[in-house]
Amino acid sequence: MTAYRAVGAGALVVGLATSGVTALLTTLMGAVILPRLLAPLQAQSMAPPSFTTAFAAGYPVAWLGPLVVLLVWRFGGMHGRWLAGVVGLASMLVAGSIAVVAMYLAVFAQASAI
Repeated sequence: MTAYRAVGAGALVVGLATSGVTALLTTLMGAVILPRLLAPLQAQSMAPPSFTTAFAAGYPVAWLGPLVVLLVWRFGGMHGRWLAGVVGLASMLVAGSIAVVAMYLAVFAQASAI
């Protein structure tokens, strides 16, 4: 039982680390990089892609990832620690994919403005 708890604690750490780093990078992308990508579009009075606009408005939602990991760990029952790791990795995949697609759409829109 002790080994199961030790590995479960490792899964919790992995879940928190992946979801936390993803939230940090998503915030960096949404708050710092995206406005610089959208500036040429706004200078030409072009509307950015709607997906990119939705990302710009909702990137702080990525900070729910670490909170959900903690909630799953605490209230997940017998397999809560393992599930916390899985939820952390899933939040990384989902939030990271959304951020990358939103950024690429902004770059494509910028290229079409030229």
